[in-house]
Amino acid sequence: MRTLIIDAATVDNMDIIHGRFYAAFDFPECYGETLDSLHDYLGEINSEAEIRILNNSALENSLGENEAKALRRVLTDSAAENPNIRVEFID
Repeated sequence: MRTLIIDAATVDNMDIIHGRFYAAFDFPECYGETLDSLHDYLGEINSEAEIRILNNSALENSLGENEAKALRRVLTDSAAENPNIRVEFID
């Protein structure tokens, strides 16, 4: 199982988050580093994967309210659509 742990208190932009997903899940070079691309590629994961967002409440400070909500929605939707993905938000 692949596990990606992101501490929201240590990131300050979406580029960092996209980079961590790219590296952890071996996304292809054509990965667009957008939330739409993230959703698409998470949907293609065909083995067990776990994504943990630590200090979840810090996402708003790190990314801004709109981007934080959008990221949470993409991760939640991806986990609902792909049974191989488990997402956990931890404060």
